Amino acid sequence: MAKGSVLLADVNGRDLALALVPPGDAPRTHREFTCTSLKALEQHLIDALSDNAAEELIGAAVCGAGPEIDGAIALTAGDFTVTQAWLRAVLKTPRVALLNDFAACALGAPRLDPSAMRLIHDGKPGRNAQIAVIGPNLGLGVAGLTPHRTDGWTPVVSEGGHIDFTPGEPREIPVFKALQTRHGRVSAEHFLSQAGLVDIYAALGGDAADDDDRIIQRARAGDAAAREAVSIFSALLGAFAGDAALIFAARGGVYINSPLMERIGDLLDPAAFARRFEDKGRMSAYLKDIPVYLTVGRCTLLGLSGLFTASDMRYEAAEVKFLDC
Repeated sequence: MAKGSVLLADVNGRDLALALVPPGDAPRTHREFTCTSLKALEQHLIDALSDNAAEELIGAAVCGAGPEIDGAIALTAGDFTVTQAWLRAVLKTPRVALLNDFAACALGAPRLDPSAMRLIHDGKPGRNAQIAVIGPNLGLGVAGLTPHRTDGWTPVVSEGGHIDFTPGEPREIPVFKALQTRHGRVSAEHFLSQAGLVDIYAALGGDAADDDDRIIQRARAGDAAAREAVSIFSALLGAFAGDAALIFAARGGVYINSPLMERIGDLLDPAAFARRFEDKGRMSAYLKDIPVYLTVGRCTLLGLSGLFTASDMRYEAAEVKFLDC
């Protein structure tokens, strides 16, 4: 069995979640830091290694909120770029995986403990079937997961949060018109995000100066406009979850993971969600038996941990060529 640790990190341009665990182990705890620059990220990584100096670093897996292109991720919520080469230099290890955050989130879905999942659309997951993972938060993350032979999973990266989106019910039309006036072209992310919830609330006559936290608090207090905003948000989320299930043929289920959804929690309108999830014309029957789960926790770190096993060894820099194959 390997001696040492692996570093797991999730960076989105605003904050950083970081854990050091033995290879093959799921992270039980993690630390969170404000992280709005490459310099801050470098310092947090160096500090983490210093705190763990007694343990040999076997490798690292890092995910970022943005598309991974040629070993680099330009963070969509920040103004800096993280590259695989830079991480190798800072961490002084050749074994570094750099993933889109929702590719990591998808890898974590099959490893979730049942206690971290709540069923919001009943169904029976298919055997050896594909999975879809979505998450409305700062933006709208999307990824798929497909079985790899019989012993693992392969993530399917996606920028599906930026697809065109249209209203499906009369009450959604004024909201769409308001957002079109503001943005011109509207995408799914314009609605299914923290800013999207605020815009939906404002379109219903709510205070545009409120943030998503205040709207959720108002809904819990019984504010009619805030409750309607959450209900419309629930319906639009159901519509998009149904689209994701069709795109990825996700008979294994759809998983929704984000801090925003954890805060919305039991305010989610399950009837509105289910109605729009299944409203897919001749494909409605296909969706009827697909389960949808709300999940909690940092699914990204759990997914990153699965890239290592207890038998992993430390590699020298000269072996980096083979690690990239």
